[in-house]
Amino acid sequence: MKAILLHKFGQPEALQFSETAKPVINNDQVLIKVIAAGINPVDAKIRSGLHRSSKSLQLPAILGKDVSGIIEQVGSNVSAFKIGDEIFGIVNGSYAAYTTASPDTIVKKPAHVSFYEAAAIPTAGLTAYQAVHEQLQIKAGQKVLIQSAAGGVGHLAVQFAKFAGAYVYGTASAKNAAFLSELGVDEIINYKEQKFEEIATELDAVMDTMGGEILYRAIKIVKPGGKVVCLPSSTKDDPIALKMAEERNIELIWPMMQPSKEQLQLFATWLEKEKLRVKVEKVFSLTDMVSAHKTIESHGVSGKIVAKIS
Repeated sequence: MKAILLHKFGQPEALQFSETAKPVINNDQVLIKVIAAGINPVDAKIRSGLHRSSKSLQLPAILGKDVSGIIEQVGSNVSAFKIGDEIFGIVNGSYAAYTTASPDTIVKKPAHVSFYEAAAIPTAGLTAYQAVHEQLQIKAGQKVLIQSAAGGVGHLAVQFAKFAGAYVYGTASAKNAAFLSELGVDEIINYKEQKFEEIATELDAVMDTMGGEILYRAIKIVKPGGKVVCLPSSTKDDPIALKMAEERNIELIWPMMQPSKEQLQLFATWLEKEKLRVKVEKVFSLTDMVSAHKTIESHGVSGKIVAKIS
């Protein structure tokens, strides 16, 4: 089968279009014909060797966690899915024509939702939902700042926070202002021209996507007893941030996304009802995965990018 193989950690060019063996399922798995694969920043970090999971990754490896596709084979112990079901969810190795999955990490795709939209949501959606509901525990009437609000995780976090009844500030460039207005952001902050700390004050919570100086500035505008989630794992346990948070009685959290079939099913329901919007910025071909990784590392993406596999 056609796949993108990583033989050694490094730059995007380390991703090689190759032929490799089709995976074989066990009795507790399904075989998925991959239609589309979501591209995430974590994929690039793993490829570069900088992610914590890179240490245990056996090379050559097929990257990719987000998948949408069609079930082609079903293990004898699997009853929740059948051949021909259109699904999306979390797997190991979606940069390939076929991959295997546990029934516990995939759900059925709503018929009217495209495979590209479905492939865009698993990792970003779970990260955003867990940040808003499990770590920040956003409640109605609270004030929250979402950094990179038009990004892959950000534009979903905005919607989840609005569903919860929060007053949402969102940072973005001017070109994304209209998009954020459509999503319901209450105050849009043009980070290129405005300082977010001069507009968003006395916050209950912040979802930070940068770390470093941006994180330090965000901590200063959260009320004592508030919460800050910092998504980049590379910034975990930053001593300056930890000290600032402790001095202000703020809970500072570096989360680790956990697969959840229940939450994926919730996304499927919201997509079915057209309550949740997933923006796909660009679709790359499988053979152009190097460009896809360069794009995701540019940090200028609005919404999500995906790869067309078949």
